[in-house]
Amino acid sequence: MGFSKAELARRADEARPVIERLANAGCRFVQMEMPDINGQLRGKLLPLANGLSPSGIGIGTVILTFKGGGGMCFSAPLCGTPQTGYPKMVAIPDFSTAIALPWKRDVAAVLCDYYMEDGSLCALSPRHMLRMAEAELAKLDYSSRMALEYELYIVHENDELMRQGKFADLQSFQRGLDVWSLSKAPSFEDLAKEFMTRCEAAGIPIETFHTEFGHGMFEYSFEPQGGLKAADDSARAKLYMRQLCAERGLAPCYMAAKFFSRGEAFSGNTYSGCHHNFSLARRSENAFWDDSAQDLSRIAHQAAAGILETMPAFNIIYRPWVNSYRRIDYHLGAPENASWGKEHHFAAIRVVHGSAPAKLTRFEHRVPGADVNPYLSIASILKGTLRGIRGNLSPPPFATGDVLEEKNGARLARSMPEAIELFRKSPAAAEEFGAAFVEHLAIVKEEEWKDFATAVASPEAALGKGPVTDWEFARYFNFA
Repeated sequence: MGFSKAELARRADEARPVIERLANAGCRFVQMEMPDINGQLRGKLLPLANGLSPSGIGIGTVILTFKGGGGMCFSAPLCGTPQTGYPKMVAIPDFSTAIALPWKRDVAAVLCDYYMEDGSLCALSPRHMLRMAEAELAKLDYSSRMALEYELYIVHENDELMRQGKFADLQSFQRGLDVWSLSKAPSFEDLAKEFMTRCEAAGIPIETFHTEFGHGMFEYSFEPQGGLKAADDSARAKLYMRQLCAERGLAPCYMAAKFFSRGEAFSGNTYSGCHHNFSLARRSENAFWDDSAQDLSRIAHQAAAGILETMPAFNIIYRPWVNSYRRIDYHLGAPENASWGKEHHFAAIRVVHGSAPAKLTRFEHRVPGADVNPYLSIASILKGTLRGIRGNLSPPPFATGDVLEEKNGARLARSMPEAIELFRKSPAAAEEFGAAFVEHLAIVKEEEWKDFATAVASPEAALGKGPVTDWEFARYFNFA
């Protein structure tokens, strides 16, 4: 029972220089960052040595059962029952992620992994699943390269309106719709520079920050990293953006659909996407490019086939919330089927070669929204890739025109209940994520839908025709 003395001693040896480094940087406290089932970083603030203890700190298993709005899904088996007393697990710091946070002066941060009290890794942890997928790729002598692009809205905080749930009435941070603007008012430059400076200090490489086509809409993107680092960076950057905005009387919103109402006049981008730029590397070479053929490699075709084949079953991961299903309109770049095409922005996978194909060739997975859990979405892409390679699969033909009319890809679920059922019944999902995780996620998401269906009259009609509901704003404005 518990961790062995040898394991605790090894962890203590690993922790010692980390604690010394952070203490020398002036850190007295540590922000323990704990990913929940949705990819949000929750956690605790502790004195430095306590937070970096080799034996970790107790955390309720309920952290992997959170629904939108911060509610917990007590019907999930992992949560336990009143009879079992709602057991805890152990959050163990990943010392390789320990960093000083200069803007907090005396606070460090560290990401955590979850272990059961018998010392075994929590099999339902999304971060653990992503790490295992990367390990499987490494056995084939490949590594992942992943860069995410986040679109978000930024609004001015108004405590009275927010307490009343009137999130739709919050004033946008900027006026005007124009994208890539350097003159949109008020200027976003100071906010962008501070965000990039903080991310740089945290070891998070931001590639670009710019305005998007919407009132108060922005986009930031990351430089390519390995899959786990990309997910860690994404989760941390979202937290640090929230903290930065709060300091300035602002609030970011990562909901997939914020102002969308079908049939209304178009007034800028209404969707917040999170495109996943993905390729494989073999040592320092881009494995998606075949230099002799001057085109996509065979391994790239296999990867595409596996990702496309699993996309319908994994859609509940790419579109995890009730609100996510408003963001389905391929004419606005939110794919409706599992298609792919060269430089095709309406397909689910856009093949990009760029000006230097040997370096830049990649897939842009366009299905996920900004509300996605990056640990699970990246793991899904890697697991699809592994299935394609191992099965020597071939993808469908490229989409060259209308992606729906050409029917080269399977249709993606248009509702949350349908997506849950496809995931629950999918042999591929059970094989790749394990039957226990499939059922766990299905239960959590099923309860999310039931909460919506109970609160909103005619839920399917509300999502299809009506504006974003107060329930969605209350549930996702701060939690997507």
